[in-house]
Amino acid sequence: MLSLFLFHLTHIHLFEDRLFRAGAASLLSALLVFLAMPAYIALLNRLDATSDFDAHGKKSPPILGGILLVVTVIIASLTFARLNAYSISTLIILGAYAIIGAVDDLMKVRTKRLVAQGKISKTHYQEKADGISASLRMSLYILFSVAVAAFAYKFIPGLSGHVTLPFVKPEVWFPYLPKWGFIALICLVTTASANGANFTDGLDSLVSMPIITTALFAGVVAYISGNVIFSKYFLIPYIPGGDELFPICMAIIGSMLAYLWYNSPPAEIYMGDAGSIGLGGAIGMMFVLLKIELFLPIVGAVFVAEALSVLLQVTGFKFTRRFSADHQGKRIFLRAPLHHHYQMKWKGKFDSSQATNSKIIWRFHMVSILALILGSLIFFKVR
Repeated sequence: MLSLFLFHLTHIHLFEDRLFRAGAASLLSALLVFLAMPAYIALLNRLDATSDFDAHGKKSPPILGGILLVVTVIIASLTFARLNAYSISTLIILGAYAIIGAVDDLMKVRTKRLVAQGKISKTHYQEKADGISASLRMSLYILFSVAVAAFAYKFIPGLSGHVTLPFVKPEVWFPYLPKWGFIALICLVTTASANGANFTDGLDSLVSMPIITTALFAGVVAYISGNVIFSKYFLIPYIPGGDELFPICMAIIGSMLAYLWYNSPPAEIYMGDAGSIGLGGAIGMMFVLLKIELFLPIVGAVFVAEALSVLLQVTGFKFTRRFSADHQGKRIFLRAPLHHHYQMKWKGKFDSSQATNSKIIWRFHMVSILALILGSLIFFKVR
């Protein structure tokens, strides 16, 4: 890593300081996105790497923007974070989940081209719009999660299945999960976080704020829990080596802020599944390693709401279709995920569809910020 090389070369302690390395990782990832994104967008446009059909004579923005974001986060992390079992586990999940999402994105682009070539109908495209099947995607999530969990158990000294509970000091109750239970928890949290981020990525810049707020929360916890004095003051578990997740969190935040430059309405590029699934999975992994997985539903409230809306919509429709007299399923929401429900509910309420989308986006952003404040208040003080 560059910062350690500079420290050994110059003996300037600034280069090994955690705050400096985290800030530098954030700036580097943002700079890389700013430098590479214009040419990357032009390349994707030439390749017609879109998954949506052109509307009103306007070409749809390309997807696959998440590939560049993941690459910049990995570069910045490898430059300024020390490689230990914590950082390696997170980066493996980030890369593996991003590959799953990228394959899904590429299949969407390919299927759309088949429509343009007249080989399949537009209706068939809508049926195949999810790319790879949900069952295959879930199987890959679990496979990578189990592999990384086994790696973490082997190489993280003293890793245990202890779980921090909201409102409860670890000294009062610090429940323990056996090895198999903790591995199952890793699979559940990383998969749920990846799916939540993926469902949220449906409007310009919508997913960016909850990724930023959850990464910020994890980064602050990593910084504090990696310091024996700070962790003792805040009455949270001391996690030696966990502070190396701090630069990764800041690299994610830097890349997302730069991405907003190009994705803010009207979007010039979409993140796609590669970014949302990869970054969402990495955030879930960090929450587990830092023993704050039960705070993810609080800080990541938008992710939870979006994922739950899909789960309730699908489950409720199948249940009512099976047991109703007319065998006609009923939907809880006008459309899922949740942001689409509000699109339909507020249709015609504002001057344009863009105004409606902006209202939804900004309200979800405010919820994300308030959720960050609430989660921080509960974790650090209300116990």
